[in-house]
Amino acid sequence: MTNRRIDWSPRPLTEQEKKAASQQQYAVTTLIFITLSNIFFGILMVYKFLPVWLGMILAFIVMGLFVLRAQKALLEDGERMWESPDKFHDRMSRQR
Repeated sequence: MTNRRIDWSPRPLTEQEKKAASQQQYAVTTLIFITLSNIFFGILMVYKFLPVWLGMILAFIVMGLFVLRAQKALLEDGERMWESPDKFHDRMSRQR
């Protein structure tokens, strides 16, 4: 057994950690809104207020709009939603 002590005292977040937490909260909120809109369209289709074919198209369009809005709000210039680890490391090394 070692004689190490773990420092459990809270430390203030750095600006980068605050930004990451804010982005994560925005992304999770977007996913919640996508889920709620899908439930709403599902209810409209089940109770026949909306034909299934139209409800599916509208749900797909709304999901796409939410994704595009989140992408625009969260990603900076040069960032992509799906990039390989090599491209990520190249982009990060160029920023330094």
